[in-house]
Amino acid sequence: MHNSKLILHFSAATFFFVFITLKTHAQQWLGISGSNYAGTNSVYNNPANITDSRYKLYLNLVANDIFVSNNYTGYNAPYSMLRLLTNSAAQEYRNSKNIIIFKNSYYDINTDGEPYHLNMSDDLRGSSFLYTINPKRSFGLLTRVRTIVNFTGASLPLANLIRLGTDTLLLKNQDFALSGTTVNVNSYAEFGISYGQILKDEDEDFIKVGITLKRVVGVYNAHINIQEANYNVIDDPAEQKKQILKVNYLKAEYGYTIEDSYKNSKPSIPWILGNQSAGNGWGMDLGFVYEYRPNVRKFTYREKGKQKLDPSKNKYEFKLGISILDIGGINYNNPYYVRNWEVDLNNKQFNSTDVSMVEGLDDTFKRINKTVGLSEDKSLNNFTTGLPTAFQINLDYHLKDKFYVNSLWVQGLRSNQSISMKVPSSLSITPRWEGKWIEVAMPFALINNYNTFTFGLATRLGPLFFGTDNLGSFLNINHPKGTDLYFGLSIPIFNKPPTLPNACFYEKDIKKGWKFWKKRWWYS
Repeated sequence: MHNSKLILHFSAATFFFVFITLKTHAQQWLGISGSNYAGTNSVYNNPANITDSRYKLYLNLVANDIFVSNNYTGYNAPYSMLRLLTNSAAQEYRNSKNIIIFKNSYYDINTDGEPYHLNMSDDLRGSSFLYTINPKRSFGLLTRVRTIVNFTGASLPLANLIRLGTDTLLLKNQDFALSGTTVNVNSYAEFGISYGQILKDEDEDFIKVGITLKRVVGVYNAHINIQEANYNVIDDPAEQKKQILKVNYLKAEYGYTIEDSYKNSKPSIPWILGNQSAGNGWGMDLGFVYEYRPNVRKFTYREKGKQKLDPSKNKYEFKLGISILDIGGINYNNPYYVRNWEVDLNNKQFNSTDVSMVEGLDDTFKRINKTVGLSEDKSLNNFTTGLPTAFQINLDYHLKDKFYVNSLWVQGLRSNQSISMKVPSSLSITPRWEGKWIEVAMPFALINNYNTFTFGLATRLGPLFFGTDNLGSFLNINHPKGTDLYFGLSIPIFNKPPTLPNACFYEKDIKKGWKFWKKRWWYS
């Protein structure tokens, strides 16, 4: 990385993360989250999905999703991103040290997309389970670690500065203004308890609701919210071929947690309660599901004098789910870990020596603070970042036999001008073939706040699933502006079907007197 590129740290070292993610070839689990066999992975989309599942017990061992999207630059190399990730590009694209060459010309730049944004997330789902208590109630415990990078409201000159550094004629001797630009890097752990219950189960109509209460613990944060700024780039008279980033004025909120905040992270009771963590808070998911079941009689039977539904089968023609996710936030308030300032400065200059040869994040921030004139004794030691609150509507339609089609609308609810975490809005349609042990899905989506079309492919083979919602990024189709990859491993214990020989029949009593022969029977 060139020193000139490091100068962009004039406002926060979080720009370093943005630069890295733009050059790292790393959404919502669309290929698996709509499945009736997604287990705990469907609960993250709607907590009502925990009840009336196809599982008596579902143990999630591990699952992970990596997602990147932006609207500034696309991938336009002569080799695919898959070739880059697997280090299998042809020899003609390597240097004398056998390292793959990546040129600036391999970026496909969007010059008319202001304001620019970048969203990156890593969603690690740890040991979790759901358990069916009885036909009407279920509960579960969920663990998760999420890392989210949001960069919103960037101008074209700032995006060029991040990509090209200061040594470019595009930036020299011009004044550039900024406002409403926010960078937020946040990593946190989540411990949740979910509960779902059936509210109505009457012939064709079926309704269930669910809630997840979450304890959230901050692992790391770095952020800057720029209200107003003006800057330019000039040649450094003291050093040939070097530049100075001159900040004429800057008004912003700027803060971070020191490196010890994640180095000392451990899932202990004091850490979870907030006594030993950088920050903590509470979160909540709420969900509602309605199913239309015109053929519910086919799944009804009587056992030991009680009428029951076959718990191993899907019974709906369509189901509609509505949920609000990640209500809440994290209050970073541990004075040992937390630094935060209201910045109002004028006429500050950054040269290459200010941030050259840095040794980690803490060293980078200390150098910035020294140049800007921020002292730790004036730090506010407190800030709050909101969870990535989103509204979702999901419609799943049973076409025939094992064929389904799922549609999902995700609308992020957090403002771009806040340091809250954000989920990019999306709209998707996912046809799938769904069996008990094998499943294949192919999502088609408008992601990245409805700006980018992607398609993907996912499969489930017993306890293992894997897939991507952006297959084009690996096949180098249409200059991809991001990528996505997820997998999961579980131990599924299914609900048992009826054990009677005529397992599936429907009985309806006609209450006319006491004569038992007045009963009528229908067999499927």
